[in-house]
Amino acid sequence: MPKITKRIVDAAETQPAEYFIWDSDIPGFGLRVLPSGRKGYVVQYRAGRRSRRTSLGPSTVLTCEQARTRAITIAAAARNGEDPAAERDAGRRAITIKELAERFDKEHIAIRVKASTGKEYRRNLQRFILPALGQLAVTGITRADVAKFHHDLRHIPYQANRCLEVISKMFGLAEMWGLRPDGTNPRKHIRKYPEEKRERFLSAAELRRIGEVLREMEAEGI
Repeated sequence: MPKITKRIVDAAETQPAEYFIWDSDIPGFGLRVLPSGRKGYVVQYRAGRRSRRTSLGPSTVLTCEQARTRAITIAAAARNGEDPAAERDAGRRAITIKELAERFDKEHIAIRVKASTGKEYRRNLQRFILPALGQLAVTGITRADVAKFHHDLRHIPYQANRCLEVISKMFGLAEMWGLRPDGTNPRKHIRKYPEEKRERFLSAAELRRIGEVLREMEAEGI
C-alpha cells in the first residue's frame, strides 16, 4: 500500500471496474479510479457503527496534498463524533437546479465563455431549462428527467441539443463543486437529435475582407 503521490495518481490505469488505491500514511484516504478514466480522492471513516465514504474532489482539481489535508480534517471531525458526509448530503439536498444555475452563471458563464456563448447559455436556461427543471434538487434529478425534458423539445431539435449541452456542462461543474457524486451527470447517454445544417451569413467584416482579397487578386492579374 503506497503513499499517494502525483506519480501514483498519474500512473493509475483504468480497469473494467472501479478500484481504489489506499494511502499508507493516512488511514481511509484513497484514490478512486473509474472505468471512464476519471480519478478522484476519497476518505473513508466510521460514524458510530457505520462506515462512511465521501468524495474529496477530482484529481484534476485537487493536488494530492490538498486532498490529504481535507482527509485529515474529515477524519478528525469523525473522531469527535461528527459525520461530515451526512452534513454535506443534507446541504446537497437543499440546493435546487435554479440555485446551481445562478452559481454556474457567476463562476463559469461570466468569466469563462465568450459573450455570444454566454448569451446563448442564459437564454436556454431562462427560456427552457429553469421553467422545466429549476425547482428539482440537484441531487434528485435523474437521467430520466433530462431525457423527458429533451424529448419534450423534439420539435425544435437544435434548441433541444443546445440545452442538453448546457445541462451537461452545468452538472459536470456540480460534480467538481462537490454537489453531486463523481460520475453521475444526468445528461450521460442521452443521444442528441439529428440537426439540419444551418444557413450562415457572412458578417460585414468578412465581406470586406473578401472584397479586399478579390481586389488584390485583380490587381495582380490572378
